[in-house]
Amino acid sequence: MGASSTEPLSPAALAAGRSEVRGPRFRVVVEAGPDTGLEAALEGTLLVGTQADGGLRLSDSTVSRIHLELQARPEGVRVRDVDSRNGTFSLGVRIHEVTVASEARFTLGKTTLLVAPLPTEDAETQAPRTTFGRAVGQSAAMQRLFGMLERSAQSAFPVLLLGETGTGKEVLAEAIHQASPRRDGPFVIVDCGAVVSSLIESELFGHAKGAFTGAMADRQGQLAAAHGGTVFLDEIGELPLELQPKLLRVLESGTVRRVGDNAARDVDVRVVAATHRDLKAEVAAGRFRADLYYRLAVVPVHVPALRERAEDIPVLARHFFQQSGQPDFPLTDELVRRLLAHDWPGNVRELRNFVHRVLAVGDAELPDSKPVSAAPTVGDLSALTFKEAKERMVEDFTREYLQALLVRCDNNVSEVARTAGLARSHVHGLLIRYGLKGSR
Repeated sequence: MGASSTEPLSPAALAAGRSEVRGPRFRVVVEAGPDTGLEAALEGTLLVGTQADGGLRLSDSTVSRIHLELQARPEGVRVRDVDSRNGTFSLGVRIHEVTVASEARFTLGKTTLLVAPLPTEDAETQAPRTTFGRAVGQSAAMQRLFGMLERSAQSAFPVLLLGETGTGKEVLAEAIHQASPRRDGPFVIVDCGAVVSSLIESELFGHAKGAFTGAMADRQGQLAAAHGGTVFLDEIGELPLELQPKLLRVLESGTVRRVGDNAARDVDVRVVAATHRDLKAEVAAGRFRADLYYRLAVVPVHVPALRERAEDIPVLARHFFQQSGQPDFPLTDELVRRLLAHDWPGNVRELRNFVHRVLAVGDAELPDSKPVSAAPTVGDLSALTFKEAKERMVEDFTREYLQALLVRCDNNVSEVARTAGLARSHVHGLLIRYGLKGSR
């Protein structure tokens, strides 16, 4: 039996199970448990429990009378546990209140609920677009992506860009800022993977003079520098675990406290974050906080790899040539064929760098189609920046390491995880990412 919430539900809501407030349309489906297959529409507020008359009524004895309150809002679905007896879990973590904008699953006792958005008439009839800021793409996947980002840009809610290194997440983050009401404010980039771990707290939050050895003067952190605009937290998956609660506190309170300072200062920023990591797997492995993940992933967006949208390769190549002031560079059928045959593990960034090499030396050798596992040499990477070259080497090492472990462990994923010292869920995510297959 569930206890009353700290935010009491109105008698009308308890009786009707849903409010008249209209918002985005979602569906709620029971995927597992005694009521598997039961489904309800969510257009406003929906109560879930064994006594949720007019809402989603369950027969599961491990579920409280009024267990969950689901509320459709412009930014997604607010999922609130109504002080239930056995709690509500997602990704193995007990949650009290989160907002989700994409498909998500929650466990209530023996019951698993799927919350998923339904397509709207506006989304179905909206004209496709082939550019968004400086990003270019005519594939269906990119047209959908651009439309989603354009709509989300009008809100102040966080956007989480997920995808491989080199897919253009920074360009998309800048486009979100330029399409938002904050376009006249600052756009500040923080690369969480490039800052020394001992200095990242000062980089984000700032520090007071004398806060630590070497702090010779006050410093404004990047979050405060982005006040009134947008902060892009690149490679958020690299943020040290001990700093994650501090970032969460800033996002929830709208205030920031510098290192060595007692006073908190108001900060108004819109957050766009990005990572090449599988953050759900990182949460399951205990390396990323679930509450911070949900705070950042109000609008989670997958940015497809270039090999997943091959029809964009000639378009992008022509675009990069035109940007260089040489719009008449001949994209012959043979050149297009070879471009399409390449795997492009470095994605859009690699294609752009290839175009620049062609322009620089004229007769640069075109990339050949070769096995994904073929490791680059330092010479192959000499045209890249240090960060780009390092990321490429790490990507290739990870792929080859997993391939070797799969052979050694007879494709047993659990054994691969034990040998590598990683969580099985994280290994499973890596195998999917690199197109590898395991069993058991």
